[in-house]
This record gives sequence, C-alpha cells and structure tokens, in this order.
Amino acid sequence: MKKLTTLLTMLGLVTSLCAAEKNIKVKVTNPSQKARSAVPVVIKLNSETTQAIVKLGNHEIPSQLDDLNDDGVNDELSFVTDMASKETQEFTITLSSDGIPRAYNNRTYGYIGIRDRSEKKQKHQRINSVTFPKDTNPYNYIYPHGAVMENDMVGFRVYCDHRQSIDLYGHRHRKMDIAETGFYTTPLQREQGYGEDVLYTGSTYGCGTLHGWDGKNAIMFENVRNTTQTIVCEGPVRTIIDITNKGWKPTADSKPVDIVTRYILYYGHRDVEVQVKFSRPVPDLQLSTGIVDIVEGSEEFSDKAGLRGDWGTACAGNNPKVYDTITVGLGIFVPSTYYKNDSHFSDGKKPLPNQAYVQVLGTETDSLHYWFASTCHIESFGFSNKDAWFQWLQEWKKELEEPVLVK
Repeated sequence: MKKLTTLLTMLGLVTSLCAAEKNIKVKVTNPSQKARSAVPVVIKLNSETTQAIVKLGNHEIPSQLDDLNDDGVNDELSFVTDMASKETQEFTITLSSDGIPRAYNNRTYGYIGIRDRSEKKQKHQRINSVTFPKDTNPYNYIYPHGAVMENDMVGFRVYCDHRQSIDLYGHRHRKMDIAETGFYTTPLQREQGYGEDVLYTGSTYGCGTLHGWDGKNAIMFENVRNTTQTIVCEGPVRTIIDITNKGWKPTADSKPVDIVTRYILYYGHRDVEVQVKFSRPVPDLQLSTGIVDIVEGSEEFSDKAGLRGDWGTACAGNNPKVYDTITVGLGIFVPSTYYKNDSHFSDGKKPLPNQAYVQVLGTETDSLHYWFASTCHIESFGFSNKDAWFQWLQEWKKELEEPVLVK
C-alpha cells in the first residue's frame, strides 16, 4: 500500500525574511519497509512568503502556498513526494517575499456554487463561502447541494443541510471530472467514462461526518446559530474545505460551542484528513463519526481499536431509474487518543433504513482529528473484492501511525 496522509509540521521554520529570498534544506525519511507515493509534506510559515520553489536535486516539485484564514498572508507550504522503502530525500526550498506563486496544473478541485434555476443554459455562480442561519435550509439553493472536493481518484461533497453528510463520487478512470458533471452525470457522460454519484447517505454520516451522540443515535446540526461552508483552497497539492457551525447545542442543556471541521484532500490519495477545532475544550461532549451501513449485502470490518470499514452495494439517491447500482467500500480511522468504542444505529424504516457503523469519540481538549477513505467497483484502478479493501484499510492505518520523519 502506497498511500499516506500525514501532516508534517515544522514550527518556527521561517523566523524572518530579512532578504527577499531564503533557502532552506528539508530531509524527509520513510521509516517503513514499504514504498509510499504522494507523501504529504506541510511546512508552517510565520513570515510573509509570496513564492516558493521546491526542488529534489535539480527537479522542481509542484508545491502550494495556502492562506488558511483569509488574512492575505500565506500560512503553509505543501508538496507531495514518492518515496522508496527506507529512503531519505533532501529538498531545497527557496522562499521569497518578492514574487508571485509558481504556476502548476491544478490536481485537486474545490467548488461551491449558487444554483441557477434557468430552464436553459444554467450558469451556476461559483462562490468561495456561504453562511446560512438557523431554520434556513439551503439544500435546494446551493449547487450541488454542498461544497465539493475532488482529486483524480475520489470526490466528495458535504451536504449543506443539518446532516452535513459526506457523499461519495466514484471515478471510472484517474481523472477529475466533477467540474463537467457537477456530481450529476448524464447517461452520455457515463458512456464516455465519466464518474458518478455512487452512495446513498440518507440521514447518516455518509462517509466520515462529525456528529454528536446520545448513546443510541447521532445528533446532527439542527440547533446552531449559523453554518458556513468555505472552499479554503485548491491547487496542485490539495484542496481544503471548512465547515463552521456557530453556537451548536447538541442537547437543550449543553453549553454552546463553535466548531470548525476542516477536510483536507491531497493529490494521489483516496483518503481525507479531518481536523476539528472547537471554541473551547469539550470534555462534556459525546461525539461520533462513522460510515453508512450500506443496505445491500453490507459486510463490516473492525479492529475494535479505531479502524472500521464496510463493503456493500448502493444505489445513490435510492432511485434505480437514474443511478446505477454500485458496490462501494468505505473506511474510517480514529486515533486512540479520541476513539472510545464501536456502535451502530438504525431507524428501521422501510424500504431503506437509515443505519450506520458508528465510532464513538471524544476529546479532553479543543481539537481532534481522524481520517476517512472510500472506493467503488467502477474504478479501473481500485479493489476487486472486500478482502482486498479490508486489507488496504489495515495497511492504511499502519502508515498513518508511522509517519515519515522530517529533519
């Protein structure tokens, strides 16, 4: 297994840029016996940087500068690299406060839009962020029903209603195409090899949403002051989506709390890192995440230590006249710091109950993080059966727990 998501932070790397340009050396070591591809390297910046050039030997590596809080100053530099077993790579990074960002082809995509309801030649208006207050349901006004993130392997959208469920877009070939299909692939596009919506999420987590937990059921985001969806960035390395819920009260007697849930999708990955930040420490909150229990032939895997997966057949939208029936694999990993126990819920409704494999979690601090991943059988580059998928999940967890080393 060659895929890895790990955040490598070098605090205080850049203390000042007295001159317009500064060179630094970064060594990255793969401690594993396995080769890894698209290994993320993220460097925090604390001085103004407007241009970065990353080189491995004489070869320039595509990199990305991101302003994560929209204050006009770049906060992080990221790039990905392929590594052989036990390999150490040395990168030369040139940081400049005088210049513009280098131009590379985007290999990730982030999108949210305002729906155009014209009968002909619809022109949905792209936006960076949208905020909607309590008791407003923007589901039918946001295109396509919520913020989208995509690379050439997987695509996801975060529904903009109270569920905030994460829906899955499957790719037939390794190429980005949601910009063309809008998550709503036509029969002609399907014949031409485009991907499509492949998951029925219902009123569940979908794949990896954060919710509250009452001991039996998920608590969603009905009781908030307002919710904001933001496309933080997209580029050659990664796309980031922030979902902000202000004044969330999972129960009537809960102390309100603000939550920012950040989803990070890197190029070359089928997994997404989830970083959650609360406005205060939340030892009083019982939280949960999980994956939808796919109704048709769902088979589950769990190591009872934070790793959960399933494999089954789904029809997106519960409408076989519009959608194909597709076999899907989902996975989630919660580190031991936050993982409490496994659970399950089902509302028993017919013909399709809302049901999910649940990871109960919590934190004593103001933050937590976890990862989720997906696959589907229409992928020409995917997994042939549940055994191969469950094996990948176990190797994925091992790599997340053994990150590359930075010096």
